[in-house]
Amino acid sequence: MKNQRGQDLIEFALVFPLFLIFIFGIMYCGFLFGDYLTLSSMARSAAREAVIVGETVPKGHENDDPKPQASFQNLQDQYTDLIHTSHAVTNLYTFDGISISKTGDNPPAGVPADSVGVEIKTTLNKDYAFPRVLENLGIGLPQSYNIVYYMYDENKNKT
Repeated sequence: MKNQRGQDLIEFALVFPLFLIFIFGIMYCGFLFGDYLTLSSMARSAAREAVIVGETVPKGHENDDPKPQASFQNLQDQYTDLIHTSHAVTNLYTFDGISISKTGDNPPAGVPADSVGVEIKTTLNKDYAFPRVLENLGIGLPQSYNIVYYMYDENKNKT
């Protein structure tokens, strides 16, 4: 018994790093899932607004002669600003942009024609230590993810 006095300390030192990785992994997955839900909701809102509002002439070019082609640029700028300024998402993944476009007559499989598509792109932010620790342990993380949302345009005359 006398020779086992440091056993608890050694066991704690061996198990504690694994415990921390496990706890930070749970937190990381929670943040990632929260960000995904937030961006997915924004994609859905952008698609809905694009269908309702339709394409418009980009801001600052309303009086140009000739006027530029109407597009969803105003909505893209609005949602880009919203994502950057709202602090609704963490910095685990960096926001790479949002694109809004019509599908036209050749939509992807399973999407009705005359729909509006919204795509939000993100890439892994490697400035945090935890993703690097996981990669050093051989645990791969998604390097990026895209959120794609389609909404059928019933008001074909507007967009």
